[in-house]
Amino acid sequence: MKILEHIAQDIIEKTSEIIKYPISITDNEGIIIGSTDKSRIGIFHQPSLEVIKKNVIVDCKSEIEKRILPGVSAPLKFNNNVIGVLGIVGEPREVENYVQLVKNQVEMMCQEAFRKEMVELKEKMVEMFVHQIIHYTENEDDRNGQILQSAKLLEFDLHTNRVCLLIDIKNFSETLSAKKTTDDLFGSFPLQYFQREVLSFLQLIFQENKDDFISFLSLERFIVIKSLPYPRSFTVLIESLNEKLQKINNFLESKYRLTACIAAGDVSSSLSGITESYHNAVKAMNIGMRFDPETHIHLYNERETLFRLLPKELTSNYQNKLLKLIAPLIQQDNYEILASTFIGFCKYNMNLSEASRNMYIHRNTIIYRLEKISEITSLQTSSFEHCMLLYTAIQCYEELKAEPAI
Repeated sequence: MKILEHIAQDIIEKTSEIIKYPISITDNEGIIIGSTDKSRIGIFHQPSLEVIKKNVIVDCKSEIEKRILPGVSAPLKFNNNVIGVLGIVGEPREVENYVQLVKNQVEMMCQEAFRKEMVELKEKMVEMFVHQIIHYTENEDDRNGQILQSAKLLEFDLHTNRVCLLIDIKNFSETLSAKKTTDDLFGSFPLQYFQREVLSFLQLIFQENKDDFISFLSLERFIVIKSLPYPRSFTVLIESLNEKLQKINNFLESKYRLTACIAAGDVSSSLSGITESYHNAVKAMNIGMRFDPETHIHLYNERETLFRLLPKELTSNYQNKLLKLIAPLIQQDNYEILASTFIGFCKYNMNLSEASRNMYIHRNTIIYRLEKISEITSLQTSSFEHCMLLYTAIQCYEELKAEPAI
């Protein structure tokens, strides 16, 4: 068994220090794979085959030529199968009291090593599966067949309602760079340990049943594909996000002086729907961090987020038509003042008194600027339909300005 081979020498070194007797471990073919005397590793140990065959504890006699030392050998079992043999070197009457104790300890360590290996294997499968889902497209038959196979293997129910959550570590790259130059301990700290610790903590916070999948997308972004098995599951989840985020931030702040934010997509129950939920969570995170960076929870289905997304969702042809409407306004030297005044006027429900009070601008100044906009664009700021077009056109232009140059 490979697990025993991987941990045999480590077990030997830790155990022999305690009981003060030389120890050896052979595999199920009688080859020594761990020994207090490392020169014996790789030697065939004949008595081990007898122990394996009979599945009993055997006393060994000293045979110098065959390099067999006196002692007691006991079978090591895993899932009721003999996987190797433990040998304690010494006078059989003296060491037999230790055999069962050490045997139990070795078998427990094998079980723990196997459990850990299975957990890591599943996490790698989940990681691969999550990446398959977020890049899912309906017209790729080969890849989609692999996704369905992975879903079956992981017992991922495609018909359960789910929502994608993103957890982003805020300013992680900047903080990491700063710490590496000022903190020697942090500079040498392996990043995979950080990722493992955060992932384990998120599993404690979000993992409520086997249908909840949690993985990482990068060092600073984690994903939760949360199952919603009951009618109110989504509502309950959203209501609990503040508390969950507080726990996450307490953990991050105490250990790494970092904080996080959360974005949630919409609810879906199919592969394409989960993919869409992920992309919508990304949109919600981007919009939220740009327009409301002080807020730490961003929901895609909130009206403000949907409104912010509107310019991005329009076709390029439609965007161009909107931009033509305000082209004369964009050319004005005081465009920024006129545009911000109009946006504020819309934000405060097209109510002059409310806009004036909250924007600290005289009512007559707002009226003058709105009339100026109407004169330049031929769009009437007293008309809801015209205001809607004008607002969307300005948002399109601002989005265009914000895009990085290629």
